[in-house]
Amino acid sequence: MPKQAAQPLTPDQVLDKMAKYCAYQERCVKDVRDKLKTFDLPQKEKDKIIDYLVDNRFVNDERFARSYVRGKINQSGWGINKIRFHLIQKGIAKDIIDEALTQTDEDLYRQRLIDILKTKSKTVKAENDFERKRKLAAYAMQKGFEGSLVWEVINGICFA
Repeated sequence: MPKQAAQPLTPDQVLDKMAKYCAYQERCVKDVRDKLKTFDLPQKEKDKIIDYLVDNRFVNDERFARSYVRGKINQSGWGINKIRFHLIQKGIAKDIIDEALTQTDEDLYRQRLIDILKTKSKTVKAENDFERKRKLAAYAMQKGFEGSLVWEVINGICFA
């Protein structure tokens, strides 16, 4: 017997699904817009759903940015440059990004970089100290850490 096509969802059903989507994990407005594209609804209905989710604090770009910054520094070991770039890709406003990044604990951020460099140093193969430092700096900058901070840390630490 052929499989019947699923009934299209009503706007209320989509709203319920989107509320659960937002409650499960912190989302930004762009994430919600992208997810809503998967539903067959008129754009006017999608806009109403977004407005409802924002008005009822299911979606909040400021809260999302703060959570994103914390998570990427603590769990992923990203630097500020990489985080800024990804938040821009998520459509977060510059002032919101700047505010979220200023709430970063500088001492913890610096310690995170030191830990990353010490771990990486154990696996770096280099002919000499200069090459080792260059490779470590390239690695840290690829993770989004600022060049001046990277070199300050590398020159201040002895790597065995």
